[in-house]
Amino acid sequence: AISSLLLAQVHVAFSTEHLHSSHHGSDMDQEVIYGYLVDNLNKRGGKSRTGSSSSSSSQEQPTATVKHAFARSTDGNFIAVDRYLVRRPNSDLQQHTIAVLGDGLAPLHIEPKDASNAEAVVHADFTCSMGSQQNTKARVVLMKGHKTLEEHYFKTQNGKRDNWAFSGNGDKFRTMIVFCDELEYQTQDGNGSVKDPPLILSSPDQSFSVKIDTPIVAPIPQKQPPQLTAVHCLTPLYGLKEPHWVIEYMEHHLAAGVEHLHIYNYNLFEASLMKIFEEYQRQGVITYHDWSNEGSGRYTQNPTYEHAKWTASTDCLLRTRGVYDYALLGDIDEVWLGDTASISAGNVGSGLVACQQEHDNSHGKIIGCGVQSSTISSVYNKMTSEHKGQLLLRRYDRSEAQPHCPGNCKCNRYGPDPNDPTKKACLDMDRRYAFGRQKYIVNTRDLSIEPRPLFTHAISRDYDEMDNIMAIIPEQSLHVRHYQGHWLARQEGLLENLEERDAAIPEQILNTITSRIQQSAILDQIYHAKFSKGVEWIKPIDRSPVLVGQRKKDSPKTSISADEDGVPVENELAVNIVRGTASLPVNKTDLKFRPGILPVNTTEGLKLCHADPMVYKKHFRRSIRDKVSVAEDHKLIYIMLPKSGSSTARFMMETKFGAKEEAKNLNELGTGSLAHYNVFTFIRDPLSRFFSQYDEAYARTGPWQRGYRKEDGYTHPAAFLFEGFNSYQDYEEVFCPPETRKTDRKECTFRETQENGTLAARFERYVWEYDGVSPFDIHLHLQVPLLSHPA
Repeated sequence: AISSLLLAQVHVAFSTEHLHSSHHGSDMDQEVIYGYLVDNLNKRGGKSRTGSSSSSSSQEQPTATVKHAFARSTDGNFIAVDRYLVRRPNSDLQQHTIAVLGDGLAPLHIEPKDASNAEAVVHADFTCSMGSQQNTKARVVLMKGHKTLEEHYFKTQNGKRDNWAFSGNGDKFRTMIVFCDELEYQTQDGNGSVKDPPLILSSPDQSFSVKIDTPIVAPIPQKQPPQLTAVHCLTPLYGLKEPHWVIEYMEHHLAAGVEHLHIYNYNLFEASLMKIFEEYQRQGVITYHDWSNEGSGRYTQNPTYEHAKWTASTDCLLRTRGVYDYALLGDIDEVWLGDTASISAGNVGSGLVACQQEHDNSHGKIIGCGVQSSTISSVYNKMTSEHKGQLLLRRYDRSEAQPHCPGNCKCNRYGPDPNDPTKKACLDMDRRYAFGRQKYIVNTRDLSIEPRPLFTHAISRDYDEMDNIMAIIPEQSLHVRHYQGHWLARQEGLLENLEERDAAIPEQILNTITSRIQQSAILDQIYHAKFSKGVEWIKPIDRSPVLVGQRKKDSPKTSISADEDGVPVENELAVNIVRGTASLPVNKTDLKFRPGILPVNTTEGLKLCHADPMVYKKHFRRSIRDKVSVAEDHKLIYIMLPKSGSSTARFMMETKFGAKEEAKNLNELGTGSLAHYNVFTFIRDPLSRFFSQYDEAYARTGPWQRGYRKEDGYTHPAAFLFEGFNSYQDYEEVFCPPETRKTDRKECTFRETQENGTLAARFERYVWEYDGVSPFDIHLHLQVPLLSHPA
């Protein structure tokens, strides 16, 4: 029961800061807490959104545009992207060296792997020179693949080398790091000023020569903060013209715990997009790289594989070593998300922790971790005007229920589908690396790990080696949401009726995205300038996808479904859990109080859950018969408690267990014909429920609602709550004043209240004056009376 003490607690807990009058039925106290946690996780250990640095901020991050060297060799077949200081403690070589990131054909030869060479050996037929240090030895590290180094590097077509000298699709790997191990790095001349003389790579006959005269990129290692940190190395951006996805993408990752992003821009030069990048530069959260065709000397154009994504990823690695703990490597259509069941739901830190454990447990052998990719198939849904003002990341809230081979998995064995023997299904699939379109994170903190050219789906294309130096971490700890699916579209009729599962991004992240956009006048103006019809790279189609677990007429009653974590759950298992004959899967469900652990016996429970029928008479049900949800096949009955998850429970009873709603005598539950039914319900923390109750009751009993209008003869027992409100629009004008709107009234539904304290003051007055025994709406009824009856 709500005592005077509880009412006082409610009064204190819900100040004007916490009241969101436009969002009915949500747990606003929890949203405030989550928002605080997410906001502080974003700020910890990195630059704040205003551009000021905290103690562990990234000193390597410039806010100005990075213009790379992109120095072309004299023969035109090699590009030197930049030169870098590579620190390597505990090495047999110097504690630091100079390295050059390059791509293309350079004078080198390869000794194949044989009896005398455990690994193929690359020999550079050129040297490194810088200042007075002339013709020192060069060492080349190439990207490994599933073929020999020679086959990947000297790839031919029809017996001839192709006409493009640089890395390309089709396993042509020419991205390399050239280590000038013998060069001594001197940062100062005799006068104490910084001086980086040009670095020259050249062959003895001078037929090959390239000069790099841009400053040496020298990231400053940072002291490791208490929690692991992440930088996002975004592969080259191209083809987009609209700003919505770009803004949401940036804000999502900042809200999910990424501290900084490296942006390699190939051709996103629309005025609005450039303003977005400039704003994020001003905030200090991105490093912007000119990766354009013109800026790169025509190197990053096609057919260089996806605009030189391998060199971009490797450049990011070389710039961030020692500054962050891990680098996330992915594309603009891939959104990273951490553990959604943790208190900081969706934060990527859960994946960093999982990978760090693999690194530590292997004594440093594991240097990166693969993460599963989930196809967000709902990206193909057509959008309507109803979605105006809604985040794209909120709209696209379903993924394919299972991977589809060979599009995003490799099937080792096919057989009859366990759910439908008339259909074929993959019974043994491989989702590692490129087979499952995986992406990965790489350790950037451990400087003893020598940098190497980075591949797309793993550190290298040599998957046998990757099985030894990479670990695949659990999907629930970190995964990427792939907003793509052309491999599904190629199969006629598949997308139209694809089975999908719910895969919504956590609400606190979505709310943070919305709030952050509103806090920047520039981003807010650009984002709301026009309505987005969806992501640009997808052509929507007419679809009727099936939500996993929705029973089809011809499907068996014990169909397999998946819970929100993607864990297969059979209906009978769920029934047995409710009955108490089975346990919840260990480490799959994050519950504060798991069933059976509350240290209260039946007698003590009855004392705690007693409600005096004389005092709380108006809280009890009016009739001894009430509507309940009955699943005949499973002998389950669910009693509905408003504002305690009843809508979700009723939906699950209907879709999972085929339940129907019917009136039952509550006193007969567990007796007679109902003796063999298991009866259950869900209860909620009273304080959290009280605000949700009030919010719901307020909206339902306003003077604009039929049955509660003056002309209906209704007099509200707390009429002061609606003073001056004759319509919903009057109410809306208070929490969403016209002068605060960017477009129209629809935006009021999707943002926090802008009210001046009027609604909060009325709520506080109601709390003080409410006696706790005379609720003006059923949604204010207490839980205990609704579970019993005086009769």
